[in-house]
Amino acid sequence: MSISRLNRSSQAVPVTPVRNTARERNHNAHHDSASLTDRDRELIFQATGQRMGAGSKQGWINSLAAAIAADRASGQLAPGQEITALYLKDLSRRYDQNPTGRNPVSGYLEPALRYLSQHGGGPQPGGPPSGGGRLDVSA
Repeated sequence: MSISRLNRSSQAVPVTPVRNTARERNHNAHHDSASLTDRDRELIFQATGQRMGAGSKQGWINSLAAAIAADRASGQLAPGQEITALYLKDLSRRYDQNPTGRNPVSGYLEPALRYLSQHGGGPQPGGPPSGGGRLDVSA
């Protein structure tokens, strides 16, 4: 039997990954944003200018807020765990390694790091790690 005589209807159809619509991604981000802490919300405001009120139903959520909210909802950031400079740099690195080459949080990284350095969100030179002496091991 030649290859050309194989029954083509029994061949597997290639499966492509299902992509969520923008509406579905936005709904998921809003659902995840319920897990943001007050300090997360303040960091997001200082870095992006977007105020994320608890339970707010804004039509749009910025990429930094969506990424932090997703990490909170998934347990990547534990309840009560503070966001640190190390976490933000790791978040950006994870996006940099994404095959799409797009890093949606890179524009917010500098202002977020600046805010943390001014408000105790990272190790101080010559001092213990921030967060009441706790060490962030999420990276």
